[in-house]
Amino acid sequence: MKYLLLLFSLLTSINIPACKCDTPTIKNSFESADFVFTVDIYDVNTTYKTGYWEVENSLAKARIEKVYKSSAPDFRSKEITLFGQQFNSCDIIFKEKGKFLIFANVEPDTTFFYSSFCYATQEISQLSESEFALLEQLKNNFVKEISTQDNFEISYEDLLTAPDKVLKQLMIENAQLSEHHRKQKIYIASLSALYLLTFIIFILFYKKKKSN
Repeated sequence: MKYLLLLFSLLTSINIPACKCDTPTIKNSFESADFVFTVDIYDVNTTYKTGYWEVENSLAKARIEKVYKSSAPDFRSKEITLFGQQFNSCDIIFKEKGKFLIFANVEPDTTFFYSSFCYATQEISQLSESEFALLEQLKNNFVKEISTQDNFEISYEDLLTAPDKVLKQLMIENAQLSEHHRKQKIYIASLSALYLLTFIIFILFYKKKKSN
């Protein structure tokens, strides 16, 4: 419900095909995003336009309060600029100041950060204690994981030369689709096992009844 409230409060009125992805969770958002942090958005500019179809965009300036994940160990910035493009239906366009939990990636061409409705980005006030605890657990697991990798040398510059947001979005959707297929396979296997067990019980019961 809270994601729907955020969706309606942030989206603009232009008729653009809806963003297609599964309902985001803290866990899958953490795994997919390059950066995860809580921020204080102190300045929002929604009058920024590219001139292309008079599409409205958003530039939101934010102070980083706590970093939960950074895929670039040399990233030391205390402030970021969040860019949202109305033409991209998956982009979150920030229109209000406030404190947010942000799952973000970097746009190589502009070095701006952007978040997506395929992520569990939300106002901090909407987070429960259990979700904060999960963030801490995911953070600790991430730190342990990168500490065991001898060749973890991804830099901020590497992220800026990575594929653009369109390809990143496709990667996210592909990962979610793979997870959906995995769950389907488990469901089908469980259902098949249940049918087989029922059939075996029926045969045993029939044989026992016939012998009597």
